[in-house]
Amino acid sequence: MPNLRKDLEEFLEQLERLPGGPAAAVPDFFGPWLAGEPEAHRFHLKDGGELALEDDGRLIHRRDGGETLILHLDAKQQTSIHELATPAMPALPLALVGIALGALEDGRRLKKTLPKLDGAARDLMLMTVCRLCG
Repeated sequence: MPNLRKDLEEFLEQLERLPGGPAAAVPDFFGPWLAGEPEAHRFHLKDGGELALEDDGRLIHRRDGGETLILHLDAKQQTSIHELATPAMPALPLALVGIALGALEDGRRLKKTLPKLDGAARDLMLMTVCRLCG
């Protein structure tokens, strides 16, 4: 079974070795799909709506007055993400990378609901993993 904390620690360690490190990762990988600057717990999306990581651990996509639950973090997962988050790599993008790493199970709801953000998280994860290989 995946270990979220361990997987994210390894991801962050490798991310430090990439050009620009964590500070460049969020704008480079997620920026093309965002309207304005990313917030630690909220992305305003160019195609409308927002993706938010709520205080209760719910990852929610809101659009046109409706909500889609992407994921609900349990207390341990939420603690791990918040303890590892930094200003350069905040909690929301860490949760997205956790999904891409397979350490968080979302039933593919991110991919179905927000395929561009899912792809950005997977690209960031793959960039980091490829760095491990070579």
